[in-house]
Amino acid sequence: MELIVPFWFKQRQAKAEPAGDNTYRVTGPILPETFLSIRRDENGKWAAALRMSADGPDTATLDEFETEQNAWEAAFELYRQRVIT
Repeated sequence: MELIVPFWFKQRQAKAEPAGDNTYRVTGPILPETFLSIRRDENGKWAAALRMSADGPDTATLDEFETEQNAWEAAFELYRQRVIT
């Protein structure tokens, strides 16, 4: 599945580069390096997570999404709320 980034993401001149399975390294001008990921939970639903380092703990998570795309949208919303503010 190709990653679809939100409109505001491009306006912030941010970039998302693959950093593993269902994980992207996100960088941008005057923004800290951040990692967004999604994963499928045991119940079959998707969860979104934000980390401040590649091997660090999840800083924020949201779960219970029916589709991968919905989980990615939630991951970018976490990024917008927690990093861009």
